Amino acid sequence: MIPMKLAVELKLNVPTLVVFLVASLFQPLAYAQRLSESSVAKEGIFSFIEVNPADLVWGRYRVAHENFLFERISFAWNGEYQEKRTKGRFEEWNFGSGISLQYYPQSVSLQGPFFRAESNLSLSGVREDNSVKQSAGQGKLATIRMAGDLGWRVRLSDKLTGSAAYGLGTTLPQVLWTDNDILSRRWIGDSESMNVRVQINLGLLL
Repeated sequence: MIPMKLAVELKLNVPTLVVFLVASLFQPLAYAQRLSESSVAKEGIFSFIEVNPADLVWGRYRVAHENFLFERISFAWNGEYQEKRTKGRFEEWNFGSGISLQYYPQSVSLQGPFFRAESNLSLSGVREDNSVKQSAGQGKLATIRMAGDLGWRVRLSDKLTGSAAYGLGTTLPQVLWTDNDILSRRWIGDSESMNVRVQINLGLLL
């Protein structure tokens, strides 16, 4: 009777033993996964504010705040102010603000190569050269500016990130608002259709 009772108990405890063994195997795997996730969260880039120090040479002030949106995709707000500069027969200044989306094909934490698409609403002040005999030589206008960049981002330290990007920008020919329609048409007509963008940015991780 005793051996049979023992056999019955062993038979009944086999499923419990299997469950115990499986749970024992999965515990180290779950722990390793938690360590891996903690490492990515600690070492990854998920939110930062960046500027381009070289812009100061040209009287330009630009800041961007980029945030992780979902896997490989980030969203950024940016603002830029350009002091007065001369382009052709026009002297102009502008302030722009807008948004951009970045795609990182090789990373889930905003590192490595990326593609950027950007759109800004820009307010410009324009003054035409006084030597040009035209009426109404100054005015303001609002336009939409688009840009695309190809770049690379690296983590420099616990709190710093750096990136380099090269791309093209353009101003759409449709003026959204102006207080001098004649001048705005001349300015749009003489503007370069494409502008090269070169950025060497330094970012502070949040």
